[in-house]
Amino acid sequence: MTLVSRNRLFLASFILAVVFIVVTTVFFIIAMLNDSIAIPQEHQRLFPLPQLPLISSNFLAALASAILLTLYAAIILGISLVNFEKTRSLEIIYLVLFGLGCLFEGIRIWLPIVNLWADNSHLYILMGQLLFFGRVLSVISLLALSLLAIEMENKQNIELSILVVGSVAALLARAIPINTLVIPSNCSIRFGMETTFLLTSSISLLAGFMAMLHQSHDHGSPEYAKVSIGFIILSTGYLVLTETDCLLFLSLGGILITVGSILFLINLHKFHMWK
Repeated sequence: MTLVSRNRLFLASFILAVVFIVVTTVFFIIAMLNDSIAIPQEHQRLFPLPQLPLISSNFLAALASAILLTLYAAIILGISLVNFEKTRSLEIIYLVLFGLGCLFEGIRIWLPIVNLWADNSHLYILMGQLLFFGRVLSVISLLALSLLAIEMENKQNIELSILVVGSVAALLARAIPINTLVIPSNCSIRFGMETTFLLTSSISLLAGFMAMLHQSHDHGSPEYAKVSIGFIILSTGYLVLTETDCLLFLSLGGILITVGSILFLINLHKFHMWK
C-alpha cells in the first residue's frame, strides 16, 4: 500500500465519520425537540453494582459514552490523516481500523432515537451484529497493531492483513447470538457471551501490551516503551466505555482513552522520526 492510497483511505474514513456524526446529530436534535428520546425504564446491568452515587445505573452516562466514542473515532481518523500523512507507520493503519470500529458505537445513539428496543425485529438483530462487528474490529485491530506492526518485514502484505481483520470480525458478528429479550443498561444491545468476550479481549490486549514492551526492549527504544504504555491505557479506556452505565465508568473511560491516545500518538510519532 503506497502512502497516496493509504492517505486516500484515511481521508475517506474521516469523511465517513464526519457525515455519520452530522446526520446522527441532526436526528438526535429532532428527536429531543419532539420529546421522543426513548429511555428504557427496565434494563439489565452486565455487572451488578450497588445503587450508590457515581456507580448507580445512569442512562445519560451510557448514552454519553457512545457519543464520546463516536467523536473519538472522528478525532483519531483526523489526527491520523494530518499528523501521519508522510509517516510510514503500520501502527497508524491499525489505529485507523480501531477508529472505524469505534465509529460503530454510534449505533447506540440511534437506539433511543428510533426506540429499536420496542421492536425485536430483523433490523434490531442487524444493528446488534453491526455493533458487535465494530467491537471485534476494534479489538483485533489493536491486537494486530501490538503484535504485527513493528515486526512485519513485507509491508506490501498490509492489504491482506486488513482483509483478514475485517473478515474475522464479519464472521464472528454473523455468528454471534443477539439477546432480544433484555435491554442492557449501557444503552446498547445484549449479545451472547458478552462477559467472555470482554475477558478474552482484556487478556488479548494485555498480551499485546507485553509484546510491545518486548519489542521496545529489542529495538532499544524508550519511545516505543511509552507507545506500549499508551496502548494499554487507551485499550482499557475503550473497553470501559463500551460497557459504561454509570458516571464513574464514564469519567474513568474518558480519561483513560484520552490520556492513552495522547501518550500513544506523541511517542509513536517520535519513534518513527528517529527510527
